[in-house]
Amino acid sequence: MILIFTDKDDVHAEAVIEHLKAFDADFVRFDQDVESLQKTIVTYKSGDWSIKTDKEAYVLNQISKVWLRKSYVNTTLQQDVDRSNHFKLWKGEWNKTLQGMYSTLSHLPWLTPFREVFRAENKYLQASVAAQCGLKMPPTLISNDKQELIEFASVYGRVAFKLMYQDVYQVADGTFHGLYTNVITADSLSEFEVMGENPIVLQEYVEKQYEVRYTVVGDQHFVAKIDSQMSDVSRIDWRRYDLKSTPYIAIEPPAHIRNGVNTLMIKLGLIYGALDFIVKPNNDWIFLEINPLGQYLWVEDLTGMPISKAIAKWLV
Repeated sequence: MILIFTDKDDVHAEAVIEHLKAFDADFVRFDQDVESLQKTIVTYKSGDWSIKTDKEAYVLNQISKVWLRKSYVNTTLQQDVDRSNHFKLWKGEWNKTLQGMYSTLSHLPWLTPFREVFRAENKYLQASVAAQCGLKMPPTLISNDKQELIEFASVYGRVAFKLMYQDVYQVADGTFHGLYTNVITADSLSEFEVMGENPIVLQEYVEKQYEVRYTVVGDQHFVAKIDSQMSDVSRIDWRRYDLKSTPYIAIEPPAHIRNGVNTLMIKLGLIYGALDFIVKPNNDWIFLEINPLGQYLWVEDLTGMPISKAIAKWLV
């Protein structure tokens, strides 16, 4: 039986589940959103786990394969700002419980194994391994040394400013916003403090012909060209979505990129991954990052590539 770690609103899980039903596969899900966990009974006794929800009951020794769509308690934006002791304790204990379940299931086939997911999320490791795989990256500086940052920005003129930690933040008017990649210059760093700042990421800003979302499921590669330069909204960072103005087209990657991606997946121990590339005007492919639990469904919807079916096939 297949176990899917997800949440009640995960459209990716729903898309794969439809294929699992068509394959007549046995599966259960463990929803990790707050509302679902409040209706979930978990018991660990004599080396095994029993799970009861308002929809199903099962024990972990029935499980033969695992799909890790979500790794920790999934909170809403409003729940994220709950700093009460009760919620902090509740969330922390559930996350520790999830880790215990993952450990019990660690001998099974996973898409992708949880230890490798946590390891591969390290962007420093990604950069090191990508270089070993022959994947080009932009010149990069990670530092909180103001002078180092200014000198780096002065060399390249325009640099991409990024953050390693991605989150959503509540601003003064109560709305929530993400922090995306922005282009800055050395002058932009004038207010950066000499001491006390966190390290930040600067990269040479790479001029783009187009961008690529590259999804891997096992030995299958699903590669989407994103014409992000057709919109001023998405020109710097395609995650500022402007889907009506930025066509997505299924393409074949160059052979050396496919080989490099295969090697990267092996070295990171990943079976699934969502990678981002920039393709320069001279057709050079520049690797940016890999997300071992990355989203893909919007790419499937816009290109018709059967990513959900590939995931379901792997699981059965």
